[in-house]
Amino acid sequence: MLQPLLDICICTCRRPEQLRRTLMSLSRMNLPDAVGLSVTVVDNDSSQGASRTVEDLQATFPFPIRYVVESRPGIPLARNRCLDEAKAKGVDYLVFIDDDEWVDSGWLVNLYSYAQKVGGNSVVSGPVISCLPVSSPEYYQVFFCRKKGTTGELMPYCATNNVLIPSFLYSEMGLRFDERNPYAGGTDVMFFTEARSRGVEIRRCVEAVVYEDVPEHRATLTWLSKRKYSVGITLARQKLYAGRNRSQLMGSAVTQFVVASLTLLVGLPFRRLRTRSWLRACRSAGMACGVLGAESQFYRRAHT
Repeated sequence: MLQPLLDICICTCRRPEQLRRTLMSLSRMNLPDAVGLSVTVVDNDSSQGASRTVEDLQATFPFPIRYVVESRPGIPLARNRCLDEAKAKGVDYLVFIDDDEWVDSGWLVNLYSYAQKVGGNSVVSGPVISCLPVSSPEYYQVFFCRKKGTTGELMPYCATNNVLIPSFLYSEMGLRFDERNPYAGGTDVMFFTEARSRGVEIRRCVEAVVYEDVPEHRATLTWLSKRKYSVGITLARQKLYAGRNRSQLMGSAVTQFVVASLTLLVGLPFRRLRTRSWLRACRSAGMACGVLGAESQFYRRAHT
């Protein structure tokens, strides 16, 4: 019987040192039994800025690393190149992580073993733990926390920052990341929303942990505000795709914006409450604009 094949895919753009850390963490992790494993690095930079990083590690890496360039700019195009490369390799599972993350030693064992436990045909998503710079206010941690949930929980969607995907999603169902707006955020959310609408289970595995360092320029109110606005636009698109009534969704967004604004006024003397309320207002504004057809350009510039 042939071993199942797993391909860990990393999209990168002008972050060679972060990518090096990601790859080094993969080289030290525990490996699942009786599987074939490879890594694909898709460099979304026509100047091939990540080539040296990969070349430095290839000779001593414990499993094969393939380096390819997707010169057309945009995260969904790089992600689709990952799908194409995985399909060409004939892998059974594609695993996405980001180029600014590093993995827990038991990450892949936990992710893959849980996928097999639930039958091998589910998307499985793990948590990302954000590590903030010491210069950021302590209460900012809550704004970078993802919902932890419980292992086995069914999810309506997930992201590509820590996820295992069975190959039939792209090889048989033909799912692709939407390339029409290559700089938009949330194309991964829409990819998995479509998968869920077509009967694919998306399950959470809290034991499959990866970490990310949050740079100082992200741990700011300006960056968080732009991010929350973009998230609001994506959330509106996701809910509309899932069948939510447009008028009702607009009413909900406006109501949330008003409540957040009033809470902001009340909370002006209190930094934590003021910040939380402002960010909720930004997300609600994004939802309202998303209902009206606005599109995010959050990734027009590479985020270092």
